[in-house]
Amino acid sequence: MDSIRQLFSLVFAVSLMYMFLGCDFSNKKRLYLVGLFEAFVIIGDIFILLHFGYSTFMTLYPLIVHIPVVIAFVLLSKYKVIKVLFVHFTIVAIVTSITMIGIIILSFLSDNKSLVNIICYILYLPSIFLINKYLRPSFVYILSNRDKGWLGFCVIPVSYTLLIYMMSTFNVYDYLFSPKVVLKAILLLSMTISAYVLIFRFFKQTREQLTLQNEQDLLKAQIAAAHTHLEALQESQEKTILYRHDMRHHLNLISTFLADNNMSATQKYIAEVEKAIDDTVVEKYCSNYAVNLILSSYITKAKQEEIAVETKINLTEKNTISDMDLCVIFSNILENAINACTSIPNRKDRSLNILCANKNEKLYIQITNSFEGTVLFANDLPISTEENHGFGTKSIAAVAQKYKGIYSFSTVNKVFRSEIII
Repeated sequence: MDSIRQLFSLVFAVSLMYMFLGCDFSNKKRLYLVGLFEAFVIIGDIFILLHFGYSTFMTLYPLIVHIPVVIAFVLLSKYKVIKVLFVHFTIVAIVTSITMIGIIILSFLSDNKSLVNIICYILYLPSIFLINKYLRPSFVYILSNRDKGWLGFCVIPVSYTLLIYMMSTFNVYDYLFSPKVVLKAILLLSMTISAYVLIFRFFKQTREQLTLQNEQDLLKAQIAAAHTHLEALQESQEKTILYRHDMRHHLNLISTFLADNNMSATQKYIAEVEKAIDDTVVEKYCSNYAVNLILSSYITKAKQEEIAVETKINLTEKNTISDMDLCVIFSNILENAINACTSIPNRKDRSLNILCANKNEKLYIQITNSFEGTVLFANDLPISTEENHGFGTKSIAAVAQKYKGIYSFSTVNKVFRSEIII
């Protein structure tokens, strides 16, 4: 019965760790190695349980169960070791707290040891639901967006785990219904709940601060995008005014050519004037005026850098996404893409592809570009080693989160891919 209870507790704990940390199953070789490692661990655990008994197994529990689980999630999750440790020891606190609740309840009702197991089994399912709904969102957000202070966070769950181990070597059932154990359980449970209330209050405040910072970064990006709009529009208007002013002179000169019956000079001059007028026109890539200005500006810049550009853009004039947010996405991605392409020595290898389409009432944006070197990632976002750079992708992520959409940045065969669905 004790072995079955430990198995249920382990499955419950591993499920919570997966819920908080997630796993990367794309690397099949690593997945197979982790699976093989855990298989050997399970065989070793069964051997210890059968040959040395349950008491010895529980004494060695941190070594033969906790450490292998942590190693597996360190290898499969995207988070640093310290974050995985914090999640692991937090889940140890959750699982043992459920056991403590069972002990406390039964101490007032019965002295039947089996009933504690039943209460724990009953509590596991609603606990997963409550944790997923109320704790996981803030937890995952902080894991993804905060990199400092985790060593301090670990002090509370590690201390709790050590106290539980010293009190009963994780086998609290051996001391079940002892008044001292029940009192310790109540005190320890109260202290743990109080500590985690403080931790999650801090997490909530930190999340609000990070959200505010993202909004500020987004506003800065929107201002920069608006400035780009104005510059493109102003340049086009200035050229239009200039050529309108000079049109009378152009017509006079053409009349002179015609009076002299000089048709070749007339045709040549008209072609030059047409080309000059075409240069003042903002090329149309989509029906959205603001986004079209951004696209025209960056695509013109890309072509000047001898970057091969392909576009397939279906963007209507009115969208559920604001023009400013769309401009933040396009301007940041295109600026990064052009910078990446210009660093490629061989101009023939420079390429930029822009795809935008509406599908299932969602807007899908995919922009790919060639690049040279290596792209570093942190928390699924590409990072820049240059000072005051790397904020563009954060602004894009903030826009996607604002509309409850998804975003993805990846590299395959020297091609950088940006995808946004909002």
